[in-house]
Amino acid sequence: MLLQKKYFTKGERILGRLLQENHIPFKTKVKINNKEIDFLIKDIVIEIDGHPQNEKKNEMISLGGYQLLHFTNKEILNNRFQVVNLIKDKLK
Repeated sequence: MLLQKKYFTKGERILGRLLQENHIPFKTKVKINNKEIDFLIKDIVIEIDGHPQNEKKNEMISLGGYQLLHFTNKEILNNRFQVVNLIKDKLK
């Protein structure tokens, strides 16, 4: 089940803009198995400043057949193109 929310952090806004500029379709602020995620691109879940150690959430995402990527706001702000290139590589 996918539900959308309406608030975004600076890192989320920047990543969303970069994905749009690179013609990568995505959904934002969705819930998968009642766990909110920041971005969904095909079978890739992207969490920004999420807690990689949140094992229960990570397990629920993995059980759904999704790949999980974690980025910090700092990574998005300082390494924008590397972040987008990593996402593109995962989509291949």
